[in-house]
Amino acid sequence: MPVSSVAGISEIFSSLQGEGTHLGERHIFVRFELCNIHCEYCDELGKPGLDYDLNSVVERVKQLDAQFGPHSFVSLTGGEPLLYRNFLLELMPRLKQEGFKLYLETNGILWKNLAEVIGWTDVVAMDVKPASVTKEKSFLEEHRKFLELALAKETLIKMVCSKALDQTDFFDLCHMIAGVSQEVPLILQPISADVEGHEDFELMRFLDELQKSALHILKNVRIIPRLHKILGIR
Repeated sequence: MPVSSVAGISEIFSSLQGEGTHLGERHIFVRFELCNIHCEYCDELGKPGLDYDLNSVVERVKQLDAQFGPHSFVSLTGGEPLLYRNFLLELMPRLKQEGFKLYLETNGILWKNLAEVIGWTDVVAMDVKPASVTKEKSFLEEHRKFLELALAKETLIKMVCSKALDQTDFFDLCHMIAGVSQEVPLILQPISADVEGHEDFELMRFLDELQKSALHILKNVRIIPRLHKILGIR
């Protein structure tokens, strides 16, 4: 676990939120370096970071907000920000004191760490990870515990979906979510090896069928491609 005085951060920048229910909002992104899993499709894996201390992060966020703001949220993303629990316990209160709202983007696994920072969080954007897509193990129980805690705040769930998605994985995750809350939004995000996900017509037809089935289990299931990829921004 990284020490609390510094954190490995690969970039801090202003852009539009490209995923989920806050699509199109202007956010400041603080991208943490490390992750505890290695999804096959990840485009952030191995991106090098630098050690930032607390004051350096806060000052950079304030500079970006003055230059490009106002922003809806500071998005703590990665990598996996919850690996940096000790740093977040210092950073999040400081950012709240400066008047920023906080949007936590996470793989939805490290539920014990979430429990320690949830009080400072405004929005939790969590993933659920189908093993057939990530090529990692199943995290069904970790996701369940994570979601139970996350629902203390505004929560949305993202599932990255490729044509490799096994429908057993998909429905297991949908039923897990429904067992905690049928109301929480589930975002199906298309990803394809050859083109950007929304350009893969076979994949989009597949997601159309999955959405129809999932709406018999959950009340709010949406298909949302990655806006930042469509616009060619980071």
